[in-house]
Amino acid sequence: MEQLQNSVHHLELQSPSERLRFLSDLVKNKKVNARILEWAGFLALENEQWPIAESIFSSLLERRNKVMDLVGLAKALRKQSRLDESEECYLAALEKINEPCSLLFIVYKALGEIYLLKNNFPMAEEYYNKASTLNPSCKSLIFHRAMMYLKEKNYTEAEKNFQIFIQSHLDSAKAWLGLALVRKALGDEELALACLKRSLDLDPQNPKALNLKQQWCKSLSDLFSNSLCFTA
Repeated sequence: MEQLQNSVHHLELQSPSERLRFLSDLVKNKKVNARILEWAGFLALENEQWPIAESIFSSLLERRNKVMDLVGLAKALRKQSRLDESEECYLAALEKINEPCSLLFIVYKALGEIYLLKNNFPMAEEYYNKASTLNPSCKSLIFHRAMMYLKEKNYTEAEKNFQIFIQSHLDSAKAWLGLALVRKALGDEELALACLKRSLDLDPQNPKALNLKQQWCKSLSDLFSNSLCFTA
């Protein structure tokens, strides 16, 4: 425990580049205590050092094969877009979880995200529903469910979930963009443009939002021009 505390204090005094070098060296040290290595793995995840996190949790799995190691490795793989490998790790973690808990919610939600990225909507919905039974008020889960419904073209449910999410995340440019797409699909041009404008106010350089603004404004301009084309 004292060694762990000393390592934490040591890292707090280091720059980001020094922390990265420290974590890299830690992976190579086969004598490092598993508790310290686990802490280093989650620190690597926190700092978005996905390959280092992968190496750490892979090393831990060789030593002890704990469910937390599987979840850590799964997240590192998912963040590197290695979806099939990540899915395998999360499913292996599920086999080790015997009762409802916060970790089970994390695994269900992550599997929902993986299947959403793979456009497997029935499986995404299945795992999102399982996650929702454990924590129905989780805001990020509500957002991902909204995205799932949008991809499925279930615009009524998508709109409902985006609106719920926005109630507590008024500054979410992605949510306003999603709501803009929903309202465009439902034929409400005015509200769609208003949502798109709100998204761009929050994130002026978002390429998808800028592209949509150009397309939608051009469409409206063409419609207006065509309405003036008549013969006497």
